[in-house]
Amino acid sequence: MTDINLQTTHGTGLGRFFKMNWVFSARRDLIFLIGSVLAGWAVFGMYLVMGWNMILVWLIWVIVLDTPHFFATYSRTYLDREARKQMPRLLILSLGVFLIGPAALILSYGLQGLGAPFWKTPWYGFMIMVSLWAYWHVTRQHYGILRLYHRVNGETGTKDARIDSWVLYGCLLVPFVAFLARHGGARRRVGLEGRLTFPEREVGQGWIDYVAALQWELWVVLATIVIVVVLLGVFAARQVQRVIRGEKIALPKLAFLAAVLPLHLYMCYSDHLLFTGLLVFTMIVTIYHDCQYLAIVWFYNENRYGGNPQKAEKTYGIAAKLSRNFWIYLGFAIATISVPVWGLGCLIGRINVCSPGPVWGDQLQIGGTTWIAFYVMLTLGFQMHHYVLDQFIWRPSKDKKLREDLKMEEA
Repeated sequence: MTDINLQTTHGTGLGRFFKMNWVFSARRDLIFLIGSVLAGWAVFGMYLVMGWNMILVWLIWVIVLDTPHFFATYSRTYLDREARKQMPRLLILSLGVFLIGPAALILSYGLQGLGAPFWKTPWYGFMIMVSLWAYWHVTRQHYGILRLYHRVNGETGTKDARIDSWVLYGCLLVPFVAFLARHGGARRRVGLEGRLTFPEREVGQGWIDYVAALQWELWVVLATIVIVVVLLGVFAARQVQRVIRGEKIALPKLAFLAAVLPLHLYMCYSDHLLFTGLLVFTMIVTIYHDCQYLAIVWFYNENRYGGNPQKAEKTYGIAAKLSRNFWIYLGFAIATISVPVWGLGCLIGRINVCSPGPVWGDQLQIGGTTWIAFYVMLTLGFQMHHYVLDQFIWRPSKDKKLREDLKMEEA
């Protein structure tokens, strides 16, 4: 994000109307920060058009991309000698999130022993909390990338930055409420009946009568649509206003929003994903996030460790050694984390497409087998730990060295 990276054209062509400053470079941004949204659409195609076994697709994704993106956080922290010195308190205290799952399980066992009819609530509440946190985590990363585009295009703290932020948050979080209100799996987790779709309007039924007869959840869905339309209308009006005034618009930012918003809006409002498990939705919105994250971490690694590899290895340790080659880096993540963790999941029967059978566990039943419960606590613990660390390690406004490693200013 130095002058070398800011791909700007002045006075001619697109440069007359647009700011053309990129986070990495035009090519890298278009491939990884923007174009990798196609991975999400590809997963959707595997489900809707190809009819593939989505559990198997999920297993491949979680081994090859999703778990390595967790590893990228650990290489950025625990495997980096200087990072360990810089943030010891965070790296120790953040491990406390691994206690949340056991606490929920123990509480459920205790309530069961007391004969409470709601004894499963703490455990299911724990899993719901992690699921919602996961979507918030994806949203926050998109917001972070938007902030980077604001920074490199001189829009930080401006009216446009505020409008963009409201549009991004609104068009990702508000439609998600509509999705949860209609999806059968999400509804059952909170005690509601099956999936919910809009009914056909009866012959001769007026629109006012039709809307008045809808279930309250569909009123919620309609309210979210109104909010999204208003937000997009304000955003479009602002762009028109800038054009009329002869002000340049940040094209990379527009390209980024044009990638992320349609994916989330379509997946949340379409009926297609109401007929499958939440796993498919999770893959679609998260695989884009994974590609972005790995690209950002690798860019960071190149700048932090790449100038003098021998010196970097002495200063930073194994993180620098692994960062000499992306494929070695990815292979190490798969071999040391993905395969052991998900191999165990296959062994105990948590993942049915790879279970060798007979297995050590069965479907999760608190009060019966606990092998799978322990496994769920482990995997969700890693997720939460990743979320907590990410909230603190990517704060360039407060970390000069991070700004240097992200090429946001001259070292």
